Amino acid sequence: MNTPDHPFAAEAVTATDGTLRGELTGDLAWDSADELLDAVRTRLARVPGPSDVRLDCARMTLCDSMGLSALLALHRLVSAAGGRLHLDHRPAFLDRLLLLTGTYKHLTGLPGTAEPAGGIPTEGANGSRIPGS
Repeated sequence: MNTPDHPFAAEAVTATDGTLRGELTGDLAWDSADELLDAVRTRLARVPGPSDVRLDCARMTLCDSMGLSALLALHRLVSAAGGRLHLDHRPAFLDRLLLLTGTYKHLTGLPGTAEPAGGIPTEGANGSRIPGS
């Protein structure tokens, strides 16, 4: 079995406003996707559960198809719990993946389409990328 170049880690705390804030570090891939899902699922099961889940993606180094699947599953779990998933400080490769797979608007709530030359959106005020800016 191959060891990832950048081991995955997820740190999370529930803020006083009820928001679950997490930081994703390393490769969100086939061997770490369940770790992320389990961690958030456990927090959502608490009463009261978090109102929103904010994941800081600035230190992610890779997101493969299983990582994307985990993000989509997280979106479903958080939405079903009455909250909203926020992917903050997304790296360019993550925006590119979301745009190319047609999941950008679904996971970010922002309009977006892939640019013809494979370009990525420009930076927004909070460090996330916003198409058409």
